[in-house]
Amino acid sequence: MINGLGAFAGGLAKGLGAGQDINLRRQYISEQKKSGLRKTELHQAKLKEVGFDSEKRNRLRNANDEIVAGWQHNQQAPTTQPVQSAAPGLSEISAQMPMVVDTRAAGLSSINKPLAQPTMSSDEMIGMRMLTSNLPEDPDELTRMAGIYEKYGLLEEMTPWMNQVYAAKKSRIPDALHFLLNGDAKGAREILEKGSVRLRDDPVRMRSNSSQKNVWKFRFEDGREEDVNLKEFTGRFFPENSLKIRIGE
Repeated sequence: MINGLGAFAGGLAKGLGAGQDINLRRQYISEQKKSGLRKTELHQAKLKEVGFDSEKRNRLRNANDEIVAGWQHNQQAPTTQPVQSAAPGLSEISAQMPMVVDTRAAGLSSINKPLAQPTMSSDEMIGMRMLTSNLPEDPDELTRMAGIYEKYGLLEEMTPWMNQVYAAKKSRIPDALHFLLNGDAKGAREILEKGSVRLRDDPVRMRSNSSQKNVWKFRFEDGREEDVNLKEFTGRFFPENSLKIRIGE
């Protein structure tokens, strides 16, 4: 009897052990399935995000095209500031800037002429006018632009960019860029002071290697120091870049 009970107990233990193994395997398989589902969901979410960003950029391009079309229709070009001699400097940086084509520099000299079929994209045309004309200070035109961005569901994204371009214009940053692109650090410092940007001394061009040809060091009166890549900073005035970066950040 005792032997029989022992055999029964041993068989029961083996049976329980086998049952536990089966349960563990089922649990493992279940967790793997859940993990796979999570990975699939994350992958699908990523694809949706990429698709959404692409769709948003398409809407922005359409909005920019409509803004420029208004200028074409009205033969209207915002009045330029007396910095048209900035073209050589902008041409220099355009050669290195993927998003800026060489035709931008040529566009500066004709910005007050009747607008022919554009030789640059609408994004480029808006960016150049933000840099070289009174567009950031034209309330009627900014209101029209805001209305078009709202029409395309982009007002929330584009309002900070428009505000920051306006603030940069008031601080004389586009004028300072013109001076720096022409190698005039003293002129850049003086024009920034007129815009209430105080520097301890003139900006200094960094010369450590060729890739930093257009990097300048700024030393502010409050003790801050900042290296500014003119190529990257100039790009912040162009609408399509506003979806990724903000002026002054």
